[in-house]
Amino acid sequence: MKRMLLISAGLVAGLLLAPAPGQTPQIRKGHPRIYVIPTDVPILRSRVSGVYSSLFAEFQKADWIMNKTPGNSPSDATNLPYPAFMYLIKGETKYRDKVKEFFEAILKNPPHDKFLAPEWIRAGCMALDWIWTDISATERNRYAGVLLDLSDWLLKNAYRHSDFSNQFVLEHLSVLYTGVLLHGEGIQTSRVKNLLDTGTNWLVNHAVPAANEIAGTLTTLQWPKRPALAPYLEARSRPGDPETLYFVGGQAEGFSYNDWGYARPLTLTTEMWRVATAQDLFQNASFFRGQSVWHAYGIRPDTRTFARSEDCGSGFHPGENLKSFIHLVASRVRDPLAEYLGAQIKWRYVQKAWKEMLWRDPGLEAKSPRDLGLPLAACFPKLGHVYFRNAWDNAYSAFALFQCGPFYAGHQHLDNNTFVLHRTGSLAIDSGTNDYTSHRGNYYCRTIAHNGVLVFDPEEPFSGSTWSPVGTGGSNDGGQMRGYAISRAGEFKPGCPSDTGMITLFLNSPFVAGCVGDATRAYSSKKVHQALRAFFHIRAPESKPGAATLDTFVVFDVLNLVKAKSATWVIHSLEKPKVQGNTFVITHNQGQLTGHFLVPDAPAITLVGGPGKESWVNGKNYPPVQKPPDPEAGAWRLEADIPAAALVVLYTQKKGAAAGPKFGWKTEGRDRVLRFRRGRLQYLVKLDRSLKRLPRIEVKRGARVVDRLEFRKPARKSTRPSIAAR
Repeated sequence: MKRMLLISAGLVAGLLLAPAPGQTPQIRKGHPRIYVIPTDVPILRSRVSGVYSSLFAEFQKADWIMNKTPGNSPSDATNLPYPAFMYLIKGETKYRDKVKEFFEAILKNPPHDKFLAPEWIRAGCMALDWIWTDISATERNRYAGVLLDLSDWLLKNAYRHSDFSNQFVLEHLSVLYTGVLLHGEGIQTSRVKNLLDTGTNWLVNHAVPAANEIAGTLTTLQWPKRPALAPYLEARSRPGDPETLYFVGGQAEGFSYNDWGYARPLTLTTEMWRVATAQDLFQNASFFRGQSVWHAYGIRPDTRTFARSEDCGSGFHPGENLKSFIHLVASRVRDPLAEYLGAQIKWRYVQKAWKEMLWRDPGLEAKSPRDLGLPLAACFPKLGHVYFRNAWDNAYSAFALFQCGPFYAGHQHLDNNTFVLHRTGSLAIDSGTNDYTSHRGNYYCRTIAHNGVLVFDPEEPFSGSTWSPVGTGGSNDGGQMRGYAISRAGEFKPGCPSDTGMITLFLNSPFVAGCVGDATRAYSSKKVHQALRAFFHIRAPESKPGAATLDTFVVFDVLNLVKAKSATWVIHSLEKPKVQGNTFVITHNQGQLTGHFLVPDAPAITLVGGPGKESWVNGKNYPPVQKPPDPEAGAWRLEADIPAAALVVLYTQKKGAAAGPKFGWKTEGRDRVLRFRRGRLQYLVKLDRSLKRLPRIEVKRGARVVDRLEFRKPARKSTRPSIAAR
């Protein structure tokens, strides 16, 4: 450690400048250069003895690692940074020698596993970099050799997934660490150059651009009235409408895969590259800018877990994977909301706390969604998510997520124009279990497992594979097609295979918010020529404990069917729904959801589910095979036959509350008008009798209209791909 500090002055004199546009970044000379440089060490020591002294004391409770014989397991990869960080801080040789024990363990038994090897490469390169100046040339060569072998093994044995896949980011980007660590050291230079060149290309030209492509384009407009929100806004936002805001952010495979396999390794790799080269890929990156706001909107008010979406199971809390990178994001893009999210999470395994001490900025103020004034409804247009709630920081608030977006990666589901809805319970759920067997291929990822619309064509072929759309013999659920996604950043364009859905309209006002999804291209053109769904949230006053307030949701579907005379409207629940006429009631925990079919006003309703039929598709059950059912896998669904249009009114309230208002139509000119009251306000849902226009909603206080939400009929022109192309 003394040698490291003695040469720090020379390194300060030779600090790299950020590369000019188009210029190849140069790797910083000397060590350490992964995550820290020599001049950072005194600052870090000051932090752990000052502002982070309590956290450092907690961190040192992991000193049991010093008495444990290392192996090559996932926990060993997690434990390796502990002695490396302690050596950086204290410079005691026992910590350096412990790092060497870890390397001896993987020299003896290399972790040849596509998920484990990347974790060892990242942790190993960091640890070796931090002790580099205090070990012999022979040791450097031996330990560098195992990292080179692991990296080359990974390149040879791990399938190169698409740029948008978490597996590409998690696995393949790790080889860049080895290239950066060993650059200029005269150790197997051709192998090092290959890893450096390959990893640089993957990070700079593939991973970061693909992440930004999913997240959207940052606005360049000035926002004098809401400046605190400007860093999160997507280019579609307009200062003239400060309530209807489009946000950047998100990842296509859901919150759990984002936090573990995508944002975590991508953020850490981007930071490693920034420190080693001075090329800052955080700046102007919509993916990093939008991580905090997407997570904030995705947290359910009642359970503080993330909304189920794609292959994300229920009960997924903001946890250590998120904390592992969100403080770093906060520091690099100066994000108070990211800082707030990180501050809410405590380390379960204290040996991971080095990341917080290294990257958390003690001078950055944390601000909650309420502090920032985030609107109660928000659209993430490139991802295809729209979130609705009636309050922040209130466990009794209603919450909904509506989805309709492109298909980018394998862990996505065929769930365009579907929704989930919760209030003090899981009411309209995303069903199934994250089980990668016939359950996923025939049920879990399919449209039938979601709250959407099915159109049955007995001649339509489906693959039953867990992942691949190739082949036949799978269940015919009447849902959306299993197709191919684009594989490289920059390939997305209207009409491409990934263009399966989009949010065409979104509006947010003081009392009402709504969106329109176009899922036409998600269905086979042999059965559907148009599939639009409008989803509205009519907000109740902010819910309080025991309050009998009603949040109302309006779902309107417009279909153009090719051969079928009708479609099937589906909603899933944990408990068996009660049905009476055109009305159904779903309950769970303390919540209750009541639904009324108004168009058609007397549909044929069927309940499917119960023991042995939890994952029932077209006469066969497809239960999970490798995993027990998810706690919120669901056991029931309601199916209703609908014609070319449907309008369903849903409202949430406390379980056991008296029935809400009865809904009925009145004819006013060319419109059919639905009227109901919430306190002093009167709500009017106006529907053109021809069913060719989207509903309009008015809110009145007495005779005065205080709010109005009206969509023009969306027009979307795009060329549908053939079935073979999908």
